[in-house]
Amino acid sequence: MINDSSRARRLVLLRRALLALAVGVSAAAAAVLVFAAYLFTEGYSGGGNPQSVAPLAFPLAFLVLTVVGLPVALACAASWIGYLAAARRSRSLP
Repeated sequence: MINDSSRARRLVLLRRALLALAVGVSAAAAAVLVFAAYLFTEGYSGGGNPQSVAPLAFPLAFLVLTVVGLPVALACAASWIGYLAAARRSRSLP
């Protein structure tokens, strides 16, 4: 009886920790996407200024998306999958 209560408490703590991780990683993914969108729009709105760095911003947006965005998106998906698995286990306890 006491063991079931301890197990349920550990699963609730695990679920809360995974929820915090999932929310944090989702915020990081959103920040990366917003930054890449900013770079993408900066690449199009460079104007005729020869001192502008706009020609570099467009390829840099794709580099940010592939090097940083893809791993963060995968970590985001994995953290939400882990949270959902822990939530399902804690609901199925008697």
